[in-house]
Amino acid sequence: MRLLLDENAHVVVVERLREAGFDLEWVSETTPGALDHEILARPDIGAFILITNDGDFGNLIFNHGMPTPKSILYTRLPHRTAAQTAVRLIALLEAGVSAGQMITLTKNGERTKPFPAGAYHG
Repeated sequence: MRLLLDENAHVVVVERLREAGFDLEWVSETTPGALDHEILARPDIGAFILITNDGDFGNLIFNHGMPTPKSILYTRLPHRTAAQTAVRLIALLEAGVSAGQMITLTKNGERTKPFPAGAYHG
């Protein structure tokens, strides 16, 4: 499982995922300043689970037909709880994330929304 963390991912989340042994790329390190549509247009985007704090990815996929990653984990948790966010992400990833969906993490749990029918999944 390959993870792509958006530039807005907190450094603590990145560090904890790496410590847990996940194969990840952090946009801040590889392509700083990349715009959301540029990230989704990557030829290898379908190989990644995208982790972001940015709801614009959903808009680009659901309303503009952009290519999709394998799945999106959209965290709507404050940065002050970065360590707790990492714990939740690790638990979710270890439990298994199905392809073709956007999972929104909130303080009250998770909501799952399938990608649009016919959306590209890599």
